[in-house]
Amino acid sequence: MLSTAAKQTPISTETGDAPDDLLGAIIDACVSNVAVLDESGSIIYASKAWNLLEHSSTPQAGRHDKALAGFENFERFSESGLDEERITLADDLAGILSGEVKEFHQKYYLRSLTERRPFSMHAARLNLPPSTFRVLITHEQLPVVQEEFRNSKERLLELLGTRILAWEGEVEGQRFHYVSEQAIEMLGYPVSSWSEPDFLSSHVHADDLHLVMAAYQKQTEIMEHFDLTFRMWASDGRLVWVQNLISVVSRDPGETRLHGFMIDISERKRAEQALKDLAGRLIAAQEEERRRVARELHDDFNQRMALLSIELEQLGEKIEKPLELRETVQLILDQANELSGEIHRLSYKLHPSQLDHLGLFTAVKSLCRDLTQTGKLKVDFHQAGFPGELDKDITLCVFRIAQEGLRNCVKHSGADSVKVMLTKTRSAVRLLVSDNGCGFNTKSGLMEKGLGFINMKERLHLLGGEMTVNSEPHRGTRIKVSVPLSLKN
Repeated sequence: MLSTAAKQTPISTETGDAPDDLLGAIIDACVSNVAVLDESGSIIYASKAWNLLEHSSTPQAGRHDKALAGFENFERFSESGLDEERITLADDLAGILSGEVKEFHQKYYLRSLTERRPFSMHAARLNLPPSTFRVLITHEQLPVVQEEFRNSKERLLELLGTRILAWEGEVEGQRFHYVSEQAIEMLGYPVSSWSEPDFLSSHVHADDLHLVMAAYQKQTEIMEHFDLTFRMWASDGRLVWVQNLISVVSRDPGETRLHGFMIDISERKRAEQALKDLAGRLIAAQEEERRRVARELHDDFNQRMALLSIELEQLGEKIEKPLELRETVQLILDQANELSGEIHRLSYKLHPSQLDHLGLFTAVKSLCRDLTQTGKLKVDFHQAGFPGELDKDITLCVFRIAQEGLRNCVKHSGADSVKVMLTKTRSAVRLLVSDNGCGFNTKSGLMEKGLGFINMKERLHLLGGEMTVNSEPHRGTRIKVSVPLSLKN
């Protein structure tokens, strides 16, 4: 770390060059806060007024061989109050030492348990003859006003509206030390009540409480910035969706300091839920129409085709001569039987009856078998964890995705074989469709334009499912789907 031993007695250089001796004498005579760094970042001269590192919690002893570490406690000050990137004084000084910059003037502050001590720092390279490299740094204390930092946040919040509140607090006890006035508008509680112990945990929705508390304990240990989305109860009984943007200020033993912004995203959540409900109703209407058409095809048209086939067969038996007429009737009979089979297959595609009566595993297996029998594609089907009862929405969702994935294999990929793996675990149903076809560039926009992929994503979104598509030109396509068994919001 940076040595401050020079504060009492200037440290002599190894070479004893006259420029260094003169520089040391000048610094020693300064009445302002001035220090000189060598090429390693250690302080070799400091004026009697120099006191910057006295505010640091870093021990003063034993710093002589550890350059720059002492300045890591000082962070660059943002006028907006938004610390988007944690840049320290040590980072800026390293830029001068490496030669990337020649000079800078910035404002910094030391984060402490009770206040931020702001100061301005000016640093510049000194190229002394014959080739001595030194850095001159000076600092000036600014008014120690915590409200200045908070007011900058308040000015930002006025621009952004009343649905964002700024806060500062600690993990231990979930105690808030400061919240902005927007807290009253957002949740209705007076600002003073936020400073009560466990205010957060006592107002978070019970279903979200465990996840929120666990995230605070874990994330603050490993991350500088993270965000959480959860629900809180307002004073009037409203349920407010909150997105909490969190920055870790310090991790002192027994007290982890935080600050951040809480954003009321209730309207966005309501809009998302409305869109989700609308998409669900559209898909439900589509499935109901498919069922209706499938029933019409199976119960009406297919039965009528069956009667027509019987009548044609009986007519053929009655005709003995001429032979050409009998052959013509037989040809018509064959065409009627073929048409009847096509109607049956179309009815099955629209809505397989096996899906309702025998479940997902049997329906997907039958789908793969029928596709193999057509000779268009060889489908290798495997399963694990079945049989087992599933929610009908999950069953229909996974089946439709399997159906669409195999349809794409036949229509677009040019594949001659495909592997289908259906797995049921305690927490999810997973589907893998992998082919050896032509593949495609997943960044080309085809997935955003293709109705098949859009339909898959919509179905999965309704059930909280996920889908990943891995594909490259000439290297096939892998579609992986996972649908949770317990999540259905």
